Amino acid sequence: MKLSSLGERRIIDEIWKTLGRNVEYDDCAVIEDNDYTLITTDFIGEGTHFMDDWDYSLIGRFFASINLSDIAAMGGIPQFFLSSMFFPKDFEFEKLSDLVKGMEEQLQKYGVTYLGGDLKESKIAGMSGIALGKVEKGKILRRRGAKIDEGVYITGALGKQAAGYYLWKNGHEDGWKYLLDVEPRILEGRKLAGRASTCMDLSDGLWHTLEQMEKINNIGFKIDFDEIPIHPLAYEVSEDFGIPLEILVLSFGGEYELFFTAQSRILGREIGRVAEEGGVWKDGKRIGGEGYAHFSKALDKIRGQ
Repeated sequence: MKLSSLGERRIIDEIWKTLGRNVEYDDCAVIEDNDYTLITTDFIGEGTHFMDDWDYSLIGRFFASINLSDIAAMGGIPQFFLSSMFFPKDFEFEKLSDLVKGMEEQLQKYGVTYLGGDLKESKIAGMSGIALGKVEKGKILRRRGAKIDEGVYITGALGKQAAGYYLWKNGHEDGWKYLLDVEPRILEGRKLAGRASTCMDLSDGLWHTLEQMEKINNIGFKIDFDEIPIHPLAYEVSEDFGIPLEILVLSFGGEYELFFTAQSRILGREIGRVAEEGGVWKDGKRIGGEGYAHFSKALDKIRGQ
């Protein structure tokens, strides 16, 4: 059976079945002590997440950001970072130096200490990060816990990364910079800690997040498309290239904003309510679609626009 016939989420489910364990999905693994220790890992590879002719200082910044984002989604304080990196033997040291500088700049911004890692030779460039942090026991944010009639919120505008991808794909050389322009919502996560009932980051797009959150909570998240804050670039790309705005805003992902529920507004923009019936709604009709997932055939549809 090929991975493309399963998709990312089902592959993960099958891995846990192979190990004979039933786990509750959250953005980080959690180890209990006086506080909770948070541990997360994320990977980026050449050809899938970045290209060799892109600015490696921005790639390094992006690499750090996406790992720290999982700590933010659980209300935590990031503390340490490690990385395993691999490169071709003819890879230029100047690019590696730029990568490390960009990574370190972003880590220092949030008071995170880089502890080293591993370096290997490979046919393409790639980096795998491990971020560690902590959160107080009474403040940890989980994906489970939403209640009927709570508000559904996000921390920022959607669609910029998708718009950047389509700009780059259509010959606008700097379009990729929008793809890498993400910021971990550490400060927002701390404000939500102990106050929001659920939280998850939007790395894989709003549709994918809704699917996961509705499954985990066994309840609906009813989203009003007209209430979603949309980045101005998404409007421009939608009009210029004839790409449905819904695809840019809902399907592609890569924004790393926080998606959360709460009894009342804490921060961000309310885009819906927790209800018996979920999904994304526009003009009184429910919108259909699929979110971003590695190994999924749906990904070909999203990228093929």
